Amino acid sequence: MLTRIISGLVLLPLLFFVIIKGGISIYLGALICSLIGLYEFFKVFESSGYKPLKSTIYAATVIMYTAMTYSGILYSHIVISIIYIIFAVGAVYIMNRKVRVEDLMISIMGYIYIPVFLSHINLMSMQQTIYIWLVFIFAWGSDTCAYFSGMFFGKHKLIPEISPKKTVEGSIGGIAGTVVMTLVFAKYFQEPNLMYFIPLAMIGSTVSQIGDLFASAIKREFGIKDYGNLIPGHGGILDRFDSILFTAPLTYYGITFINYIQNL
Repeated sequence: MLTRIISGLVLLPLLFFVIIKGGISIYLGALICSLIGLYEFFKVFESSGYKPLKSTIYAATVIMYTAMTYSGILYSHIVISIIYIIFAVGAVYIMNRKVRVEDLMISIMGYIYIPVFLSHINLMSMQQTIYIWLVFIFAWGSDTCAYFSGMFFGKHKLIPEISPKKTVEGSIGGIAGTVVMTLVFAKYFQEPNLMYFIPLAMIGSTVSQIGDLFASAIKREFGIKDYGNLIPGHGGILDRFDSILFTAPLTYYGITFINYIQNL
């Protein structure tokens, strides 16, 4: 626990610096996390004999982030990049008959799950950077509230076959705590319609918990404890960013919808 706390105290200032600085720092931060996350993700499958198209996916990730950042393309980059990657891995499959369909599916899944999902943080930085904080409130705030709620009130297991320590009470506490933190955030930044943020926070916390359980299900399937050991006490990038991968798109599209409603 002490190692975990120390790592958090070291990384939090770095996170604050990257978000406050904005611009190129967010681009580089998201890109580096995506590449490391892909490495950890593919390593899990490689341990079971799969051979994802790593070089193709790494290159596509760099191209996508760079094009999005320097061309001004917004959410349309997602459709373009997914179409591109399907064509790319399809071409590799045609030219190299040793590549299995399973390898293609893992490659595409890794690309969408990690760099495409995480790129929504980059999209928010190109519009209103303050909303990036909601991604972390929904993810880490929800996780913290769920942890303490489960510690003090947890009695009923949530999904024990995937995560034995998570409880229904912890999940509910995570949602409630996220709503409170989100309202404080919205009030601090003088959002005109606080009530819009209540359902967004509830959905955000729920999606965060699903993202955490999704990553845990993969680890349990392959019999591993952590995706990596890059962050002492936390594991790898994916262990720390598993819920963020799910909350980033939710936050981006949720805020886009709220802004649309407010402008009607």
